[in-house]
Amino acid sequence: MKGKTKKEFDIVLPKLFGEKTIAKTIADKPSKVVGRNLSVYAREIDEKSRKYYYKFNFKIVKVEDNKALTSFIGHEVSRSFISENVKKFSTRIDGYVKKKTKDGIELCLKVFIVTAKNVKTSIARSIRKKAKNFLELYISGNEFDKIINRILIDELQRDLKKILNTIYPISVVEIRKSEVKL
Repeated sequence: MKGKTKKEFDIVLPKLFGEKTIAKTIADKPSKVVGRNLSVYAREIDEKSRKYYYKFNFKIVKVEDNKALTSFIGHEVSRSFISENVKKFSTRIDGYVKKKTKDGIELCLKVFIVTAKNVKTSIARSIRKKAKNFLELYISGNEFDKIINRILIDELQRDLKKILNTIYPISVVEIRKSEVKL
């Protein structure tokens, strides 16, 4: 009984992540590689990354030569990071925004906010509402690559925290999860 000869394909990250070869996959036909998903922690992409708790998700979209080219489909923050930042006598506020970017990509962001002390429900509601309004305006007014870049270098979180601090002192703002609708 003869087995099929399988080829090795290098998985290449998108331009946004420096087009690095991150892993290898095996298949007998290039068409069988397309559609596979890959999850990679930030430290595997860049050892110097301060975002060690980020896990990026990629999908293989096409194969050229022996290279499997990927597309960014989202990220997640580890549960341990969330649990170590939610302290006793603080309030956790979660928000959700789904909007199209300036270049037409549908992006869903889930934000995670921790206040410095416990807050009333009315204050938590106004913090969530202000965060949602800010993120909706930001997503609709910018291109996809710029949004993801600003999340990775913490600029978006810093801007959001500055705005939310006008309502109540905030200790942590993080984009907990992002999803790209392809």
